[in-house]
Amino acid sequence: MTLHFSRKQLTLLILSTVVLLGLSYLAYFLLVTPVNQKISQLENSLKTEQRLLELVSEKSTTEEAIVSSTEIQKKIPVIPLVEQIILDIERAETLSESKVTNMSYSENEFILDEESQTEGQEEVTEPNDTTETVEVAPDKTTQAEQPEEENTFDPELVDGLSLVTVTLSVESPNYSELEKFLSVVEHQTRITKVDALSFTGTSELTSIEQVPAPLVYNVTISSFYMPKYKDLAEEAPRLTVPPPGNKKNPLATGLENESKDSQ
Repeated sequence: MTLHFSRKQLTLLILSTVVLLGLSYLAYFLLVTPVNQKISQLENSLKTEQRLLELVSEKSTTEEAIVSSTEIQKKIPVIPLVEQIILDIERAETLSESKVTNMSYSENEFILDEESQTEGQEEVTEPNDTTETVEVAPDKTTQAEQPEEENTFDPELVDGLSLVTVTLSVESPNYSELEKFLSVVEHQTRITKVDALSFTGTSELTSIEQVPAPLVYNVTISSFYMPKYKDLAEEAPRLTVPPPGNKKNPLATGLENESKDSQ
């Protein structure tokens, strides 16, 4: 049986087919495509969160090692690092226009009782070369107002703590530069304190022709280190020093030539 469509019916059939295909595509575009896109976004977000979690885990382990060793050792290293103390003293010399004429150091174990006994003492030498030790008496009123502060210190915090004690003989132009020298020493990154200070007062100037003599004084400073954690010595702060010159003759070439010419 052969079906015959009129021109009008054929046109309607084609239009109906086009409309159905259009509706199907529109339904897919409006309903299915957004769901697929959302699924893809969620998968990408999940991968990103997993990667961030891995990075945070790795960062937490590495940062813990850095903060607990390198950063803290800038204040209290696990080895003496005497070279660092010398560099800090040289910096104080430059900033205060002072000159260190003698230096000696020793390594000792930190003892809390000896530390508390040395607090509040200062040695002052008068112009007549008689040395007097002035002990600053503690303020009874302050102690009465703050009786609990003395018992808040935990001795376990200094268990195994040692110190490098450096004794210096210094010359400064005046008392102001003396204060600057001590201030620079005490305000280094590494924890350093001044234990004792003694100086000889200069004589009074009676004539404009007299030149003020430099202020000569002796000072003892201490820097701390924690040798019980020597396994972290590789992570101690490194000093930047120039390479050796490998010179056999310490004299300048010009001076050597002049000495030969004079002969």
